[in-house]
Amino acid sequence: MIAGLEVKDPILQVVWVGVGRIIRLSGMKQSFLGHRSENRCYHMHCHREYLLILAVVSGLILCTTLAVVVWLLVYRRSKKRRRSRKLSNPAALALVPPSWKVFTREELRSITKNFSEGNRLLGDAKTGGTYSGLLADGSRVAVKRLKRSTFQRKKEFYSEIGRVARLRHPNLVAIKGCCYDHGDRYIVYELIVHGPLDRWLHHIPRGGRSLDWAMRMKVATTLAQGIAFLHDKVKPQVVHRDIRASNALLDEEFGAHLMGVGLSKFVPWEVRHERTVMAGGTHGYLAPEFVYRNELTTKSDVYSFGVLLLEIVSGRRPAQAVDSVGWQSIFEWATPLVQSHRYLELLDPLICSSSSSSQIPEAGVIQKVVDLVYSCTQHVPSMRPRMSHVVHQLQQLAQPPVVK
Repeated sequence: MIAGLEVKDPILQVVWVGVGRIIRLSGMKQSFLGHRSENRCYHMHCHREYLLILAVVSGLILCTTLAVVVWLLVYRRSKKRRRSRKLSNPAALALVPPSWKVFTREELRSITKNFSEGNRLLGDAKTGGTYSGLLADGSRVAVKRLKRSTFQRKKEFYSEIGRVARLRHPNLVAIKGCCYDHGDRYIVYELIVHGPLDRWLHHIPRGGRSLDWAMRMKVATTLAQGIAFLHDKVKPQVVHRDIRASNALLDEEFGAHLMGVGLSKFVPWEVRHERTVMAGGTHGYLAPEFVYRNELTTKSDVYSFGVLLLEIVSGRRPAQAVDSVGWQSIFEWATPLVQSHRYLELLDPLICSSSSSSQIPEAGVIQKVVDLVYSCTQHVPSMRPRMSHVVHQLQQLAQPPVVK
């Protein structure tokens, strides 16, 4: 209280300025409330600006993401169109080397004499037949007719043939060209004069002679070199999938040439392994991991080569009928002989009957070859050797012993 004045409002204040002079400050409450209102408006304004900035940034990010996705989709579609244009014109296919040709059906009829029986080669009747032919430049070829397929399109067939045609090696059969005519598919190979190894092991051609030990080792070594090339020199690695005696062709000097590289998908599984299906549970050339788990690697080829190597040594098929036991696999026959160290009995009888005693290998040499066979056919794929190691081992075994 000042000079009898009672101040009841706590917001009202008085300030002593001088004698007898009092200034009443009565607008403080209203000023304070106005300040609080201004602060609230300021914060609401800032909040609206923040939301606006966030919306703009989010919109920009969304638009940029959509633009990138649309660009990727358009790019991929245009890439597929360019690839489709290339495949639709097989003569301009980038994968095809200059010597690779797309034949018409009329051209194949002309060079094979209308697929006459006189031009038919033995051994491939199940897959549609193989016929010999003569090109205009005088070179001889083999025309393989595959069974009709409604699942594979022309561009897919040309693409696969073009990819395989790039693979060139002295121990691979070269592809000269192909033909696709309304589902009928043909592959044109270079002609290897002595034909498939299967004939020379089990059905010696008329006028031919049985293969001696040195010739068989040459066949095995050259065949292994072709497989090693696919596994080690080609990037990415190529798995043959179908190594067997009928896919190894012999030239004039009995060197082996592997055919069917990458083309097993053109032949139905049942056709390629009909003998295996008939063999009462035996699996022939097929690796167990492929049979039971459908796993296919380069080590699957190693297994198949091991089976073929034992077939070359023994002259027995991977599975054949035996009167006393029915179907018998080659390992069911060979394992008891190996366990009792009767290695000479593993040899094809034709080797002993057609060779002089000096040409018959010693038991120690046969043992080393058989050890390589069992190394290649181990049940665990990782335990099998690489094909380059197999080549080295066979080359060592093929060298004549050093006379001291």
